[in-house]
Amino acid sequence: MKKINISLIVWFVCNTQIFSNTFVQGENYKFKSMTFLQDTTSENESEFQLETFKDKGSFKSPGKALLYSGVLPGMGQAYMGNWLRGLIFVGLDAAAIGTWYKNNNLAEDKKKEYSYYANEHWDFGRWIHDYYKWYEYKEGDDDWNSIREVFINYSDSTSGCAQDPTEGQCYTDIWDHSHKVEFTWEGNTVSSSDELIFKPIFKELCGNQNLGDETCKDSVHIVQSRIDNDDIYVIKDHHFYEGIQKYDMFFAGWDDNDSVVVVTKEHNDKNATSRNQTTYRSLWGDYNKIKTLAGNGGKFMLINRVVSMVDALLLAKKWNNSHNINLSLNAYPDLRNKSGLGGVKLSLYWK
Repeated sequence: MKKINISLIVWFVCNTQIFSNTFVQGENYKFKSMTFLQDTTSENESEFQLETFKDKGSFKSPGKALLYSGVLPGMGQAYMGNWLRGLIFVGLDAAAIGTWYKNNNLAEDKKKEYSYYANEHWDFGRWIHDYYKWYEYKEGDDDWNSIREVFINYSDSTSGCAQDPTEGQCYTDIWDHSHKVEFTWEGNTVSSSDELIFKPIFKELCGNQNLGDETCKDSVHIVQSRIDNDDIYVIKDHHFYEGIQKYDMFFAGWDDNDSVVVVTKEHNDKNATSRNQTTYRSLWGDYNKIKTLAGNGGKFMLINRVVSMVDALLLAKKWNNSHNINLSLNAYPDLRNKSGLGGVKLSLYWK
């Protein structure tokens, strides 16, 4: 802390007003004028803190520093003259942008790959036709019945399926799942989980109008031709592509469902899978990993920008605090004078 004390001790012998008009100029500070009027009769020293001035040539705007780093991380640091710090933020931002851009492009390529594979090996008509393929319980055929168990509704305790899953009503109907396939029908969007609308459509496509018998009577090719003739289009969005690799209710749509393998997972949960579904599941997993990397790049861009803005703001405040100038004026009372003032002391401080 540098300090300049400019002491003006003025003694007055008569009652009068005190007026001072001063001009002080230096390298880092400037005072143009000040006025002091004394009429106190206090016996104690009175200190009056006057205006603090800053050198306009040295002042750095915190708002500009904040804004510059908001536009481009590191730009606020450059404004403050800290180029090395600025280059670090710029480099981190460039790395984050590169990570985001590269992995986003890779994710789009992987998305095209898994979409093409799914469209080649999973079919809506086959799903309709083969869904009830394992409906019948076969006494003594453990392999068949283990596949059938995947589609059994064990959660409904009132049905008795938890104790005896051999009954036909234990097989979960295609419209009784929480997950669904959405498709267009006569210009409207229909959900496979809407039993009231989907059940009649299902029976029409299968050529089966018998109540209580949900199996398809016609071949899969006839079912597929009806779908084409009725201009049914499956809405293949993100949820669709996720669902066909994740949930057993969609397993019947895979073209190699004859080669089904039952996998037992934790909590004794069983899932049906096949080679083509497993391959697709791997493609889907790769896509999600790449997409996560792209997302991390985007998050780091945001974090780096916020940190750069805060850092630039703190640098600006630190700079301005180190270039502050303070002026103080002390009055010394003297009751022997009519004015009550014995003298004044002017002090100038800067950092």
